[in-house]
Amino acid sequence: MSDKENNAQKPEKVLTKYEIKKQKRAEEKKKEEKTLLIWKTVGILLLAVFIGFVLSFPVRNIIALNQTVVTVDGEKIGRVEFDFMYNTVKSNYYANYASYLQYYGLTDTSDPATVMYDDKLTFKDYFEQLAVDQIKQNIALEREAKAAGFTYDATKDWNDFLDIAKEGAKQSELTLGKYFKNSYGEYATQSRLKGLVEKTAELAQYYQSVYDSKLPTDAEIEKYYSENSADYDSVDYFLTTMSAELPTEPTELADEGATVGEDGSYTPSEAEKEAAMDAKRPEAEDAQKNVMTEGTPHTDELQSQANYYIRSWLFDDARQEGDTTVIENAASSTFYVVGFSKRYRNEDITANIRAIVTQENNGKEIMADWNAGDKTEDRFLELIDKYSVHDAEGGLFENQDPKTYDGEVKEWLFSADRKAGDVESFFVDDMYTYVIYYLNPSDPVWKISVTDDIMSTTMSEYSKTIVEGMEVTGNLNYLKIEAEEAAAPEETTEGGDTEASEETPAEDAAEEQADSQ
Repeated sequence: MSDKENNAQKPEKVLTKYEIKKQKRAEEKKKEEKTLLIWKTVGILLLAVFIGFVLSFPVRNIIALNQTVVTVDGEKIGRVEFDFMYNTVKSNYYANYASYLQYYGLTDTSDPATVMYDDKLTFKDYFEQLAVDQIKQNIALEREAKAAGFTYDATKDWNDFLDIAKEGAKQSELTLGKYFKNSYGEYATQSRLKGLVEKTAELAQYYQSVYDSKLPTDAEIEKYYSENSADYDSVDYFLTTMSAELPTEPTELADEGATVGEDGSYTPSEAEKEAAMDAKRPEAEDAQKNVMTEGTPHTDELQSQANYYIRSWLFDDARQEGDTTVIENAASSTFYVVGFSKRYRNEDITANIRAIVTQENNGKEIMADWNAGDKTEDRFLELIDKYSVHDAEGGLFENQDPKTYDGEVKEWLFSADRKAGDVESFFVDDMYTYVIYYLNPSDPVWKISVTDDIMSTTMSEYSKTIVEGMEVTGNLNYLKIEAEEAAAPEETTEGGDTEASEETPAEDAAEEQADSQ
């Protein structure tokens, strides 16, 4: 199941036990060395030194707690708040890009200060930058919320956070205090985190209220769709993939000195690859005649989901039912034989639901509990608190796409006679129990996608506007690098344009993965 995603920057959510991973934090302590003259009073002197050293611990803690890590638009950010935000954005980044981080040498146990994010910043630098960006956002949101007279009681949010932290500490076999320090920094304690958690929750609610106030009208959604229909339409087509037979040992077209490796592998020359493709091409052209009946069917596929090499052809406005083609991918010595069926707007209705998620086969137990009491949404919310291991607020999953489900869950959830208040239990993959409370149908798939993209742009612009002009000062390394770059002459390309900014590692990996499809 997937929650409604919002790509625009908003206050970082407070971490839960499912997102917090136990970090190995290097603890560095400065050793104080003193040389003492040994006289008759050596015992007294050593005792005095010992007492002074012990008493210095609370003094050093006070100094650290009162330390200003960074100043944002005149507001001093202390160690506890900065560490809280740093660890929050870091853990969220790990969760969001878990499948890509391995390519950059970043793991749960590696020190971000020793792994490069790009050619100038370490991941520690980058996470500090993200933390400051979020702090800027929070300060701006807090000012706007105050000006708007917005109030919110975050008591429940704090209690939920504390309950989850206690469970996380129990599972990690740590005291609650140690758990907080491991998760949010050396100086994090329950009392120090309370205000930060409550403020984060309040700002998230204010941000949501702003989001809701900026939702597009139906007319705006239709206009945006008509101008970008290729991004939201689906296509049905048939595909036959044919690979050329590359030589496994040198031929007369091999590069000079080419040999078979000790492991039996052989890398063909470009000439050998071209010859293999030439030999395969007639077979691919012959397959084109029957691709509409013999090709593998693909249905309801978006442009972003289609194979990189065929997507432009599929979504060409000139495409007609029955069109066929052969597209060559020389890089992988492959031919794609494609037959076009149709292009359309996906009008499938999505669904809003609440769900209890467990990692055991206890659906019958939960359903018995449900049937034993009032069958209301409020009662189901109580059962979510009692049973569910998922951290979605109120077990709420909005705008659920039929394509994300299969089998009996999909059949039940999107049945034509489904009505509000229906409840059913499913045991999936011999691993998870889902007890679903059906709320109501929602907008069609295409409309949800268009709305999400419009709001992503809208809220991104809003976020940039409210922090515009904010000044940041401090001794963080990324600030020093930014200052050096600002002072250095601007590099230009041969054509005179400024050098384009590089993609983030995660974005780069995602693009490479998409292009390889």
